[in-house]
Amino acid sequence: MRHVALACAAAAIVAGLAPPAFAQAPAADSADVRCLLVLQAVGNDPKQRDAAARGIYYYVGKLSARGPIARVEQTMVTEGKKMNAAAIVQAELSRCGGELTQKTGELQAVNQRLQKAFGPPRAPAAPPPAKK
Repeated sequence: MRHVALACAAAAIVAGLAPPAFAQAPAADSADVRCLLVLQAVGNDPKQRDAAARGIYYYVGKLSARGPIARVEQTMVTEGKKMNAAAIVQAELSRCGGELTQKTGELQAVNQRLQKAFGPPRAPAAPPPAKK
């Protein structure tokens, strides 16, 4: 019993010394903001608007999970100033597109496993015949 108490105390001390999860947020925010900026620019093309919007929602969701979106306003200004060459924008678009493709693939794999487990969705029931 004494060992369990010591282990719990040690775990509490270590947990208290560990940095909070949001300590890494600035670097993650910068990367996600860069994706957001690139996708907003891509969204200006009517042919790309829908795909860009889905990506924007993904990155807004990631940023929102770390706190209010308003907190990244300065990061958007800072990162926007750094994205001053076509090669930089293209590199970010490739990086962000790769992440979106990976996450889409993961979701598709989950959906396929669920469909195997539960079968295809049922067709809606036919409405009852109208009364005469």
